[in-house]
Amino acid sequence: MAPPAGQIRPGRYLAFFLFIVVLLYALVFATPDHRASPKLGIDLQGGTRVTLTARTATGGVPPKESLEQARQIIETRVNGIGVQGTEVVLDGNNIVITVPGEGGEQAKDLGQTAQLQFREVIGQPIPAQPQEQQQPSQTQPPGSTTAPPPASTAPPAASNAPTSGAPQGRPAPQAQPSSPSQPPASDAPKAPSDPLEACAEYKKEFDTYAADVKAGKESSVATPQLITLAKACRQAPQLAPSKDGTVQPDQTVQQAAVEATTCTKGTQVGDPLVGNDDPKLPLVACDQDATAKYILGPSFLSGTQISDANSGVNPQGVGYVVNLNFKSEGSRTWADYTTANVGKQAAFVLDTQVVSAPEIREAISGGSTTISGGGQGGFTADEARSLAEVLKYGSLPLSFASSEAETVSATLGLSSLRAGLIAGAIGLVLVFVYCLFYYRMLGVLTALSLVLSGAIVFAVLVLLGRWIGFTLDLAGVAGFIVAIGITADSFVVFFERLKDEIREGRTFRSAVPRAWVRARRTILSADTVMFLAAAVLYVLAVGQVKGFAFTLGMSTVLDLVVVFLVTHPLVAIASKSKMLSNPRFSGLGAVQRLAADRRKAAGPTVKEA
Repeated sequence: MAPPAGQIRPGRYLAFFLFIVVLLYALVFATPDHRASPKLGIDLQGGTRVTLTARTATGGVPPKESLEQARQIIETRVNGIGVQGTEVVLDGNNIVITVPGEGGEQAKDLGQTAQLQFREVIGQPIPAQPQEQQQPSQTQPPGSTTAPPPASTAPPAASNAPTSGAPQGRPAPQAQPSSPSQPPASDAPKAPSDPLEACAEYKKEFDTYAADVKAGKESSVATPQLITLAKACRQAPQLAPSKDGTVQPDQTVQQAAVEATTCTKGTQVGDPLVGNDDPKLPLVACDQDATAKYILGPSFLSGTQISDANSGVNPQGVGYVVNLNFKSEGSRTWADYTTANVGKQAAFVLDTQVVSAPEIREAISGGSTTISGGGQGGFTADEARSLAEVLKYGSLPLSFASSEAETVSATLGLSSLRAGLIAGAIGLVLVFVYCLFYYRMLGVLTALSLVLSGAIVFAVLVLLGRWIGFTLDLAGVAGFIVAIGITADSFVVFFERLKDEIREGRTFRSAVPRAWVRARRTILSADTVMFLAAAVLYVLAVGQVKGFAFTLGMSTVLDLVVVFLVTHPLVAIASKSKMLSNPRFSGLGAVQRLAADRRKAAGPTVKEA
């Protein structure tokens, strides 16, 4: 026979809760890792988090397919770092890279588009600064298969010939946001049809944009209009002769495009054409040292034809080199081009910047070539490895800006964890003290319920970290601290309903089931509202705010489990115990005396009636 409404068999409820706790901790110690420790975010254990924001040339929303493809490529790059526990997840239009520990500095370079193009050099490189500001060039070593242009015509960055006869360069810079896939002309911002007019507008627009970025007024994300003007100016068809001879180079357009191109190095202002240049059109580009400008022809070979890339010690000089192996089609194209263009320069262009522009002195066959670092020291080991990994794992379908890059030391992470634990402990102690002072024995039940709630929350955290990769960060800790008040509020609602029933003249034992029936509707309504708020915040939020919303929503659900399976049964058991229901221990003495006084006052009135 089922008990009346509000009355329960508390032993069954407590036994079911105990079963849940035993099951959770059995899974904690039985599943891989076998340790009761949650997965911590980098702000609690130290590490690097990089948030990459995808952008398109029109400023629209990037396609989900392209975002997922980019995530997979970046994940492959991250795995190449060799650090355990790395994560690459999609967060709206962002890709969040999390690398725990001290091996995450390379993660800041993983968002490069890495679009490598091989282009013909038109004419001679042009100094990016007045000639008198350039450093004297060095003498080329003899015997090179490929070498930069002569010292008298080449800028310093291009005048150091590699002893290996390979192209020179430095690692690619951070990619700027936009999309390599060009939108329809009707969707893109309009640019003047005259390249000279486009260059004038582009120069003015870029100077304003660069000044605002350096002053902190603008982000490093180039506007669609700036990208459109850059393409109309620096990729005008008149910059280089076409293969069929229908388009002839225009020196006036060339000069205007060169003058409008600003070379930057070591600043947060990037090239608007990164990820947006059209390989079928000419290009005015800077070298990676920002010392020279090049007029380049259309691309004759793409980096997608690279089958492998690796770094190693330069066997013919100092420093390190990057060795490229081409696929069969790329190998034939490279061999044919070098055979037909002996004496000319070929530029290795990585993300619209010239890595190297060597002179071709003989045909290069065999399907491989080498990039060696510029300068006397060549590439460092880290520079060569970073460039090789970026080229090896392919180019991204979208371009990204590093909108957030955070590195937390292990010491700082430990301090943050300690601070979070102290804050949570202080919150618990304050709740315990208040409940003991105000509710006495019921306050003890509150404290016990909170401890059991903490035990079940901890086990769920550990399992979620293993099953779905959930990491606990400072925002999540804040969510749990807020949830302490929500859980305590459920107890307060129940206890105050219990006092109301006793004030109406009922005993502690008879008041419990009626108070529970009235309180549970309020508890369910309040927790439902809180859970919906947390769910909406989780859907709309980005970054660490999601962690706060997730832990808040999870704690709200677990609050119901504890209140229904622990708090209510414990109060029911206490109401049936003579010792625990004693007014001196229960904390209900004042309410019971008030009820007795009301009965005395109402007694004669009832008799007279």
